[in-house]
Amino acid sequence: MNDLITKTNRTIRTKITGIINNFSLLLLFFLSVFGYFFWFGNYILFFQENQSLFLYSGRYFHDFLIKPGGITVLSGKFLTQFYSNELAGSVILATIFATLFYLFTRLFKNRKFSSSLSLLLSLIPSCLLVLMQTHYYHFMEVNLGYLSVILFLIFSIYLSKRNAGFIVLILFPLYYYLTGAFAWIFAGAYIAYSVFFENKKYKYLHSFLLIPISALIVFISENLLFLQPYNLLFSYPLPAINDSTYRILFYLLSGYFVLTPLISKFKFTSKSQTVRPLFITIASVLVLLLTGYLLYTTYNIQTSRVLKTEKYVFEQKWNEAIRFNEKKSPENLIGQYFYNVALSETDQLCDKLFYGRQDFKVGSLILPWGNEHLGFGSYFYYAIGLVNEAQRWAYEDMVVNGQRPENLKMLVKTNLIDGNCRMAKKYIGILKKTLYHKAWAVDYEKMVEDTTLINNNAELKQKRLSMPKGDFFIHVNSAQDNIPHLIESNPNNRRAFEYKIAWMMLSKDEEGVVNQIKNLKTLGYSRIPRHMEEAAMIYYNGKGVLPDLGGLIISNETFLRFDQYVAAFKSNRQNMALAKERLRARFGNTFMFYYHFK
Repeated sequence: MNDLITKTNRTIRTKITGIINNFSLLLLFFLSVFGYFFWFGNYILFFQENQSLFLYSGRYFHDFLIKPGGITVLSGKFLTQFYSNELAGSVILATIFATLFYLFTRLFKNRKFSSSLSLLLSLIPSCLLVLMQTHYYHFMEVNLGYLSVILFLIFSIYLSKRNAGFIVLILFPLYYYLTGAFAWIFAGAYIAYSVFFENKKYKYLHSFLLIPISALIVFISENLLFLQPYNLLFSYPLPAINDSTYRILFYLLSGYFVLTPLISKFKFTSKSQTVRPLFITIASVLVLLLTGYLLYTTYNIQTSRVLKTEKYVFEQKWNEAIRFNEKKSPENLIGQYFYNVALSETDQLCDKLFYGRQDFKVGSLILPWGNEHLGFGSYFYYAIGLVNEAQRWAYEDMVVNGQRPENLKMLVKTNLIDGNCRMAKKYIGILKKTLYHKAWAVDYEKMVEDTTLINNNAELKQKRLSMPKGDFFIHVNSAQDNIPHLIESNPNNRRAFEYKIAWMMLSKDEEGVVNQIKNLKTLGYSRIPRHMEEAAMIYYNGKGVLPDLGGLIISNETFLRFDQYVAAFKSNRQNMALAKERLRARFGNTFMFYYHFK
């Protein structure tokens, strides 16, 4: 009797310990995923939220209801809209991945699945999916698709244990409509389960019937129901990311799902009561550590910095964008372009141009026309007052890439500036159907109803004052040629003037820069911008005389800085490579350094 009680107590303790271990690992996994996406991978949340709009309208829903897998994509977009809040987005992702982990543990503990490594084997697919999520084109619908596979598989096994496997065949067309091509992953897993675990009576019946049913579904979908081409019926909404690492992870994870019944046969046996739990715990921790290491090694700090800068610009937090770039300047063209836009919007382009990296020279001032830059190029034109051209870029972005928060907001503002309230109201109406952009839309709708409010808005009023006073043809292939035309049409446009000066500086045309100093006073400048002063000092060093300063003076600080630069340059010029590194620390944010070393 005592032995029975002791054995019972030991069994209870083992179960309690197992539950605690499972919960501890699940909690650790949840917190790890949350921490990564909240502090490090939050740029992915920002990028994905800005790729599309979730609209609360019947027409929007209709477009997803008319094709297989559309419901899954719609559900993914619904969750993605909450990425606007980094906390909410991180919680959603951590919850999705932790749920997948938990469902796998429940699956492996099925009485037909005799795996002794359920905890470890459940962790592996969850970690693979986390690694896939680090690609910024891996959208939420992919996570939901995999989640649906494991849910339907658990449900199918439940039915099979009650000799009701035929219901799976009946429900499979509905499942295909809901999840699209993820149904093929489920079909593979269910066939594997039937072969390895189904009783003899139904061992091959259900799996063999699933194949012709699948073929019939595709045939009817292509010819009668959805009229979709075969390639979409077999692939949508599976990810189509052309990245070798991502594709490997995708095939590994999909294969893992299909072979789950076979994997469940793996066993680890030991006579010791402590060896197996210890082994599983150590192996699980190692999987987590390996995942953490891969997250660290694949973390793209440059992409993170570019998207952080983009986020500040989209939110019009110009000073934050400037401070961030001066501290952690991105090496990417788009990041440096947005830095220059932020400088222009705060009237600091000729004072702080070289405080940030300018690796692309004039290329970081104006982006070339093309699909790659459609979502960004309008900001330059908007900054200098070429409102109609900014509107064209935003409209083309909407046509090519769909409705996005930023292209719609740009269309609202440019139409209001032009006085085209009817079109502005149209785009405002779209934004009003969203959750996170509705307040912005309602605020701008007031200007449609009362146009006198437009000039009360400092931003829109400034853009109106910067617009050209006459018509001229826009140069598309040589966008910099638009700046002189704009200045000729509106001589008081200081931001266009500063872009002209910045172009000369990045082209190392110091004479062109100093020839413009005499015009500063008429443009309302009370002092010479810092980098123009430095250009004047380079001119003075070569010519022996100062240029015409138009009644302004060069500051003592610039005289001192230039003298220090010349002294440091002369003492190190025997080795220019060494001179570059030594001078960068003290003078890297000057036009002199750029002039000599870029």
